Order: sequence, then structure tokens, then C-alpha cells
Amino acid sequence: MGLRSLFTRRRTPDSSSPAALHRVQAAAREPLTPAQLADLAAARTEFLRVAEESGLKSLHACSRDGSHWQDDPESVRAMTALIKDAHDTAETTSEDGPHQ
Repeated sequence: MGLRSLFTRRRTPDSSSPAALHRVQAAAREPLTPAQLADLAAARTEFLRVAEESGLKSLHACSRDGSHWQDDPESVRAMTALIKDAHDTAETTSEDGPHQ
């Protein structure tokens, strides 16, 4: 086996790895209850408001387990907090100048 083939060789995924287990769990999610759907709708509304206020044009994100982050209220709220924090930091930096 040459050096080139050592580095280009692809590993086969282990079905017992944590990533593989997450993919199975993501695929086996239960449908959301009406209360959970209402919570998700509220989280999405807040996310869209914050994104508009911050001037966010686009966002590309993915989850580790292969599920859609937009379908989980906790993930939507975490992304909302991240955008708020980034926007607040950018405003503070532009007002005060760069920190030294």
C-alpha cells in the first residue's frame, strides 16, 4: 500500500458510531403535538423578527444528527439567540471602535 492510497482510502462508516445512532434517532422522531407545533410557530416568529431586525439576508446551518434545525423549537431559539448576540456585538463594536 503506497502513501497515496493510505491517505485517499475511505473508511467505512461504523453502524454503532454515535453519528450513526443520531441519524437513526432523527429519522425516528415522533410527530409534534399541537402544543409543540404552537411552540415551534412562536419560536419561528421570533427568529424571523430577529433576523429581519439584524439585517440577516441568508442563513445556512445544519445539525449534527441530520435532522432539520428549523423543526426543533430549542434549535430555533438557539439560532435566534446566536443572531441577537452577533448583531449586538457588531453594533457595540461599530459604536466603540475595535477593542485593543
